[in-house]
Amino acid sequence: MNFINSILLFFAVLLIGPNLLSSNNNKAISNNIVLAAKTEDPYAETILMRGGTFAMGMNQESVMGDWNNSLRRVTVSSFRIDKYEVSNKKYRTYIHWLEKIFTPIGRDSIVTAALPDTSVWKTDLSYNDPMVDGYFRASAFNDYPVVGVTWEQANNFCRWRTDRANENTLLKYKLIDPQNPYVGKMGIANNIADSSNGGGFATAATSTNINRGKNLDDYIMIPDFRLPTEAEWEYAAKVASQKNYISNFNNPRAGSNSSHPNASVVSSDSPFPWSNNGNDGIRNSTSGKKNGKQGMFVANFKNGSGDYMGMVGYSNDGAGFPSKVNTFLQNGLGLYNISGNVNEWVADIYRPMNSVDMDDFNPYRGNNVLDGDDNNVSSYETGGNTLISNKSRVYKGGGWKDRPYWLNPGTRRYLDQDKSSSTIGFRCAISAFGVDGPGLDNEKPWWKRIFSKN
Repeated sequence: MNFINSILLFFAVLLIGPNLLSSNNNKAISNNIVLAAKTEDPYAETILMRGGTFAMGMNQESVMGDWNNSLRRVTVSSFRIDKYEVSNKKYRTYIHWLEKIFTPIGRDSIVTAALPDTSVWKTDLSYNDPMVDGYFRASAFNDYPVVGVTWEQANNFCRWRTDRANENTLLKYKLIDPQNPYVGKMGIANNIADSSNGGGFATAATSTNINRGKNLDDYIMIPDFRLPTEAEWEYAAKVASQKNYISNFNNPRAGSNSSHPNASVVSSDSPFPWSNNGNDGIRNSTSGKKNGKQGMFVANFKNGSGDYMGMVGYSNDGAGFPSKVNTFLQNGLGLYNISGNVNEWVADIYRPMNSVDMDDFNPYRGNNVLDGDDNNVSSYETGGNTLISNKSRVYKGGGWKDRPYWLNPGTRRYLDQDKSSSTIGFRCAISAFGVDGPGLDNEKPWWKRIFSKN
């Protein structure tokens, strides 16, 4: 009888043991992951850009003959934008979170879909093979901008970041279950918000620990992280260079043209973040104590045919590939690499006539307005007579492999939203609610604004 009992116990462990182990692992994962960033400021390493009017578009001759961004005056609302491009380390944190949450429950496809395409480094007639294995994974490249990320992947990262930012407030008011991972925005995008596959995901709608006396809408306090619109990105690149904007930055009533409200679109514009006149100032002119940077380029770009970093002893930008995200400080508000290093995805769908058929307040072309023309006359479809399609997304800023022309914030190019490149990365933006009104206490810390009692 003892032998038979032993056999039965053995098979019971085989059948039930993995489930018990998985359940315990999920609880441990949840406790470690969900609460890990409990005290972090979601606005850390972002720069507040107070809204205003600026000259959007090309302010020099379109040598490529595109003529797709005519100079015009537009206005954008206040927003925040990342100080740095998203780094490999930050993106790996996102990947590791996905692995720990979804791999144990068999949802590996979610992890795979988020991984950068490291094969973007491999070309037929060059030897960049070590970068295929090393650039994203090696610790030496921790602080370098992530590349090989599609527009779609960048948007999913923004949704995950939104969840992490809102998670702490939802936990504080017991609106979600602290024992389960919170997958709000990200869950909806990946169709996993109501998963019953043993994951035990916490959502605002299905949590078993909801405080029924609270209104959920009152407690999601952090606006969505997202890709900046093309107008916001260009505003950040240009307006931060204007002396008037910088001198009035600490005045809540000041806008980008506050001392010159009738300035023309040309006079209020800057062609590059480092200069008001062509390439003047493109080299570091630091005087006084030597820092080893005098005469070096203040951005990472391709200087000429075959010249990516300069000669030994006579380097220009000193970076053959992308450089660290905290190098090449280019403007007075502290935005790094807004021009050069890597191009950056923005939210807009590409159309050559965006400058003609978009609004002049917070201009943006999204999925709901594709062509802007009569569909009987004009259409853009992949595989037709044009490379432009309804999946074409704008990227801007110029990168390590581009000539200086593409570093002008007014230039614009496009790539399908499901494709990637070794020269394209991204940074996130977030709307700044309640900042545009005059006389507001805009300098109050975010947590005091959130939890103050009215």
